[in-house]
Amino acid sequence: MKDRRTQIFTASILACLALAAAAPLAAAEVQVRVLNNVFTPDPVTIQPGDTVTWTNNSGHHNVLSSNGVFSSGEPDFGWTFSHTFTSPGTFSYICQPHAIFGMRGQVIVKAGPAAPTGLSAAARSVSEVVLDWTDRSNNETGFRIERKGLGGAFQEVGSVGAGVTTFVAGGLAPATFYTFRVRATGAGGAFSGFSNEAGAATDAPIAPCAADADTLCVNDDRFRVGVAWRTGNGNGAGQAVPIASAPDSGLFYFFDASNLEMLVKVLNACGLNERYWLFYAATTNVELTLTVTDIRTGKVKVYFNPLNNPAAPVQDTDAFATCP
Repeated sequence: MKDRRTQIFTASILACLALAAAAPLAAAEVQVRVLNNVFTPDPVTIQPGDTVTWTNNSGHHNVLSSNGVFSSGEPDFGWTFSHTFTSPGTFSYICQPHAIFGMRGQVIVKAGPAAPTGLSAAARSVSEVVLDWTDRSNNETGFRIERKGLGGAFQEVGSVGAGVTTFVAGGLAPATFYTFRVRATGAGGAFSGFSNEAGAATDAPIAPCAADADTLCVNDDRFRVGVAWRTGNGNGAGQAVPIASAPDSGLFYFFDASNLEMLVKVLNACGLNERYWLFYAATTNVELTLTVTDIRTGKVKVYFNPLNNPAAPVQDTDAFATCP
């Protein structure tokens, strides 16, 4: 059914859908005022990658580090100077004209814990997803877990103590896909970068597939297929078009019956790799969420295409593992 080039292409598409790239922790900027021959606040404590910005509106001053790492230049009036600190340490600095009068400061850059790696997510029930990750740090005080839905933003949903590398995310909606990420916490409010992102769909309640206006039942009614769409002006459910001559396949339209948007098929490949395969192709750039449920096991696969993104074809040869 597929050659080696198709398998490589499939792997690339699924990797993009999984959004598995690691996400760095956003850097912070700390403001220091140069006022009345004093640096305020002093000292400042930051993390590697953060930036300190000094603003002078009150006299003839400059900023010069004791080890020559950073300098605002010659003393002057009315200036702003920024420096990004990339490594841990304590960095002392002075104002050259007024150092003798005690105009000195410090930037303390504390090393946070290392970011966790290898995050994985797997459905445990209709309302729970289990997360596991690898602890790469020896100085964390705990871990924070964040979650987002398709097209949404990350929000913190839980925490665990130091050395704990698993978390059960509960209170989730059935047959819904969620993406997770984890970061370590350290002393003094330090954070690591984020882990890789990992996602999974919760299970669906076990129930027969009932075909209706927006539901397809394919492959001897083993799989329930539905699609939700969204544009900048509205949203809705794709309208199902069964194909009597091809019971493993079906079509959907979004706006008009004369304008077909998607072809979906679920194939029994148990004799090839002990899997059911899920293929689809969509001729659209609207946001769509395709949900496919194995009614025998309750396992769910969800596929997402963002708004204004031409939908790429998907050939998932690892979709469902329960054969026959």
